[in-house]
Amino acid sequence: ASRRRRAESRTVPRRWRRRTVPRRWRRRTAMASATDARIFVDVKLQDGQDGGAFVRSILEGLGARVYKTWPGARARCTHLVWKGGDDRTLEEARACGAAVVGLSWVNACQDVGGLAASQPHALAAAPRSTARAFLVAR
Repeated sequence: ASRRRRAESRTVPRRWRRRTVPRRWRRRTAMASATDARIFVDVKLQDGQDGGAFVRSILEGLGARVYKTWPGARARCTHLVWKGGDDRTLEEARACGAAVVGLSWVNACQDVGGLAASQPHALAAAPRSTARAFLVAR
């Protein structure tokens, strides 16, 4: 049977042969977009402890670059995973153009096996207080 296969493969032109890609290569191409992501995780538990260690390990497993401290605007962070963290970090991330997402985005990324769309998981901006504008005007 193997000789027959070899004979058939010789008669079929190379361009018509079906090319198969190993599974491990397919997985790498699916996660190629995750390697471009630069993510900071700011998740705080109710008692104030850092709750982002598990989230960081998931994102690093997908191939994303995860920062341990807030890099500021100079590092060009692409995503901020935020839940109950520092409000100043949230404002700085929005100012530098990073996508501010919740924990549901991490679950979606895990399901996809790479980066998921951030728009459905984006956190809405809180309305700003007008007290400062009122005090400055006086």
